[in-house]
Amino acid sequence: MDQAAPDARSTARGAAVSRRELLRRSGTFGAGMAAAGFLAACGLGDEPTERASGTALPPLAKELLIAQWPLYIDKAHGRSPTLDMFEKETGIEVTYKEVINDNQQFFAVIQEPLRQGRPTGWDITTLSDWVVGKMVQLEWLEKLDHSLLPNVTANLGESFRDPAYDPGNAHSVPWQGGITGIAYNRRHTGRELGSVSDLWDDRFAGHVGMLTEMVDTMNLTLLDLGVEPLEATLEDAERAQRKLLDQKEAGIVRGYYGNEYIDGLSRGDLWATMAWSGDVFQLQLGDPDIRFVVPDEGGLLWATPLQIPLGAAHPRDAHAFMDFVYDPEIAAQITEWVGYISPVPAGREVILKHADAAKKPADAAYLESLASSPLVFPTTAMKANLHDYKVLSPDEEEAWNDLFQAVVQG
Repeated sequence: MDQAAPDARSTARGAAVSRRELLRRSGTFGAGMAAAGFLAACGLGDEPTERASGTALPPLAKELLIAQWPLYIDKAHGRSPTLDMFEKETGIEVTYKEVINDNQQFFAVIQEPLRQGRPTGWDITTLSDWVVGKMVQLEWLEKLDHSLLPNVTANLGESFRDPAYDPGNAHSVPWQGGITGIAYNRRHTGRELGSVSDLWDDRFAGHVGMLTEMVDTMNLTLLDLGVEPLEATLEDAERAQRKLLDQKEAGIVRGYYGNEYIDGLSRGDLWATMAWSGDVFQLQLGDPDIRFVVPDEGGLLWATPLQIPLGAAHPRDAHAFMDFVYDPEIAAQITEWVGYISPVPAGREVILKHADAAKKPADAAYLESLASSPLVFPTTAMKANLHDYKVLSPDEEEAWNDLFQAVVQG
């Protein structure tokens, strides 16, 4: 499948920052809805919905309904080349709606039909990895038929295989991913950073940022304590809370941030901060002194998966779309616009090919920087030091959230 190199990257350069803000602003129990409230909304504690096992998928219906976040697919002149190509090649008519602005709000819409065993009206949704983990527990997702996903089998990056939230990728495949680590401005720190403990350096007092997202901040602190997140106990979480309280009481932390840490880092208010990789790639385009590092103790890998809600009307069409976007040519096209980690490493060579074919020097430079950035295509060493978030039970989640809120709001 041959494609011409895209003509402009200005839209892409602005898209990822806005995209991440929407994705994470309330996604993992920051200041906002308490954990217990969302657990009740999810229906955790309900009996799993029964479903037929071994039921064959229906034939293609030539129809597909996708619920997606804003700014999370390539666009040109108001249309998506990826969707246009998919419709042309498969004959499947796609209804693509950017209706997910918040995991909790969207889930509130689809939870009742799922609980009652009725279709949600969507064939593919793209809720965050931690939500997928809860839906797997509830058996509210269709199992994937991997015999219909040869591109996924061939091209899914090793880092995204067999995730803790969905063992064996049995119910989902990643759309895009990212890393939680540390960003800093070399002009202000006066040295390179490489450890989570650098966020506790009193020489940076008043200029350190931490995230409002409980799972990010607690899990990165656990790594600093030498605890593998997947094996963390409540006692480990309590140790992490004490360490965070020490940081706050010492005046080291300036504040707890959602996506707005980007502004603080750009202005110089923050010298070092917890950060999400896609955001920092965008900042580096304008300021080479801004760095991102996966700490020596490790970073956290996250994903936004594609999943098929239980009872979806067009599951075979959904499989066709999932497999289509795992073609390296298509994956590259999406990554060039979105700027996060592609689950298809082979897309990097395609991006380089597009850079060679670009007519404008600025476009070629952008594509080359994208293909060479470890924030989009992580290095082998970086990937080896990434960890999954722990999939918390309802009781654990409520306890961890209480511990963290005492830090942020205390």
